[in-house]
Amino acid sequence: MRDLTRRQFLGLAAGSLGASLLSRPAFSQDMGTPVELAQAMVKGSQWLPRPSALRRLSWEIHKRTAIHIGLEPPVVHLRLEDLSRTPFLYLAGDRPFNLPERKSLEGLARFLKYGGFLLMDTAYTAEGDPEGFKRSARHMMNTLSLGTSLKPLPKDHVLYRTFYIVSRPVGRVEGPDHLESITIDGREAVILSDHDLGGAWAKDNFGNWEYEVTPGGQRQREIAFRLGINIVMYSLCLDYKDEKPHQKWRESVGRKG
Repeated sequence: MRDLTRRQFLGLAAGSLGASLLSRPAFSQDMGTPVELAQAMVKGSQWLPRPSALRRLSWEIHKRTAIHIGLEPPVVHLRLEDLSRTPFLYLAGDRPFNLPERKSLEGLARFLKYGGFLLMDTAYTAEGDPEGFKRSARHMMNTLSLGTSLKPLPKDHVLYRTFYIVSRPVGRVEGPDHLESITIDGREAVILSDHDLGGAWAKDNFGNWEYEVTPGGQRQREIAFRLGINIVMYSLCLDYKDEKPHQKWRESVGRKG
């Protein structure tokens, strides 16, 4: 891997708090600690449109990969002392939300600049305003002064093959043929999905899928899970699939094909 400290994310769930965190770009804790995917809470929004989604994704990661992952995702506020608990933040919504206070924005900016990852997921609900959510999300990102803005993620980006090979993003809805991302120091630190990934992942306590997936049904749902796993893998491992052994394997597969 290009950045050795990112390997530690496979076993990190927390980092040093306060000034000690602000002074160094790394999370650090015992490698035996499970990774926690955290659900972000924002004021003035339906911030939990798919309550079971992140838990279900965590379970699928537990079953399908070697990541030591927590199965009960915590809910966190956008403040530094909460964000330091996790390398991966999930913000979902189906309508506009209020811009967080300045201190929270500063904490989120530091979280992202120091190695954290944010997935923003647009939920499509009957009563919602998904365009409003996306406007709020973009406005928040612009306010963070990260030095760049959301742009389409290239279709050949390594994120689409970090664990599974995924040809295009889909969720509960098919959505556009791309994700949007913000790049910081050569890594994708923020992803915006316009596909309602959480709606495809959500499952109730009786084992029933909570929402219909259109237009591709169960096959589309499976791709949505694969994409979610890829996104988490990328957030932890970055571009290891672009290393020479993986490049040679892809080239050999291409010659055989």
